Amino acid sequence: MKYDVVIRCKNEMEWLPRVITSLKSQTFKYNNIILVDDGSDDGSLEYAAKVGCKIIHYDKEDFNYSYALNIGIRASSAPYILILSAHCEIVTRDSVKNMAEVLNKRDAVGVYGRQIPTLNSSPLDTRDLVTAFGREEIVFRTHPFFHNAFSLISRAAWQELEFDEGCNGIEDRIWALGQAKLGRRIVYTPDSLVFHEHGLNQGGSDTRARRVCKALEMLHQDDVFEWPKFQS
Repeated sequence: MKYDVVIRCKNEMEWLPRVITSLKSQTFKYNNIILVDDGSDDGSLEYAAKVGCKIIHYDKEDFNYSYALNIGIRASSAPYILILSAHCEIVTRDSVKNMAEVLNKRDAVGVYGRQIPTLNSSPLDTRDLVTAFGREEIVFRTHPFFHNAFSLISRAAWQELEFDEGCNGIEDRIWALGQAKLGRRIVYTPDSLVFHEHGLNQGGSDTRARRVCKALEMLHQDDVFEWPKFQS
């Protein structure tokens, strides 16, 4: 299985060398790394160029997670795409290999791995990561969870349904739900791991929570409960 890597980045020099090193150490080798950069000025661009990344400059004033992913994937060519956060260091050398095997074994279009805290993670982030990412494989068929900090997806499935640029946040879950509605599977594998120091909710940022809740309202618009009215 051939795969390219897409990394979204803004001033990630603290983490980027460790992330790239963890990619290079994988037993299952990538073709290319595409770095979608949103105006980094901390040396991230220079480092990425030095280690051979293909750099795509984000070209809009306001950052949109879906658009950043889509332009990165358009710049790739492999039939599979590993989406990796610029601050998620892969833990084991066989993590990507395992994801590819799970994707094939389960006949899925997307697989995401387990995220674990670091020694420097806050109690809030540690709690959220340990709660959300368990130790049992899950095959989703109707209402999947999905997380693009560490995921492997089928290019063909993405070409049929790109990430929704009408939303900004939880684009991964919205994409996965769209794939499930097409009769496709999403899988969680706990045997592929990354460190994610900042966790799912960025240390409890209220601004981020409000943005995510607005996106969640779109995702859950067919649920039976009345959705709270969050102010922007």
